[in-house]
Amino acid sequence: MKPIVHLFHLSVAPADVHDFHEAGVYNLMTSQRQETGTLAMYASRFKDFSTEFIVFEVYADEVSYQTHRASPQFQYYVDKVGGKLLRKDSFEVEAVFLEEKLSTGEWLGKEEFCLKFAKVETTKEGIVGFTKSVLENMKTSLAVEDGVLAMYAMREVKKPTCWYFYEIYASEEAYQRHRQTPHFQTYLIETEELLVEKQLHDLLNDIAVTKGKNKFLER
Repeated sequence: MKPIVHLFHLSVAPADVHDFHEAGVYNLMTSQRQETGTLAMYASRFKDFSTEFIVFEVYADEVSYQTHRASPQFQYYVDKVGGKLLRKDSFEVEAVFLEEKLSTGEWLGKEEFCLKFAKVETTKEGIVGFTKSVLENMKTSLAVEDGVLAMYAMREVKKPTCWYFYEIYASEEAYQRHRQTPHFQTYLIETEELLVEKQLHDLLNDIAVTKGKNKFLER
């Protein structure tokens, strides 16, 4: 079954960052421990903008997502920080590729992982070629690179030329090694003429939770 994914870009005032963090920790950790269908949740700060966050969530199905939305911990989060959000961009996305080498766990703090978030837009004519190339690169990266811990690819439902990627590396060194691999260099060459726009952002972990070993490939 195709998992449900949700992607948000949120921001708060500097004075509200602590409350946002505390409410997020309670919401994500409680959901990870109590909700069978909540598979992974990440709240990550933009490295250069400490009051802005990417929140990425994976659920087994729509029922699991609605179960989470009705939970006490989610309602606490909404009550605590919902009215303090200065920005709440929600992206209507669908899962294309999700794979983790991470085991079940919870990670707090910016020292954990090296996180990358990318937005890529292709030409309409380039959708098929880009899809083939990027999926091959991601599958190979996870198979042969120890420092690549998780990769997630999402596509906008109403704009299939627009993709989002959330990637987890063991360290910055692991990411730089990844960039030098033959399969990544091949991906760059194959897709160079297919792209309209590419944005890459460095993120810092705030809180990350996962059931571990999640895996999905759209057929």
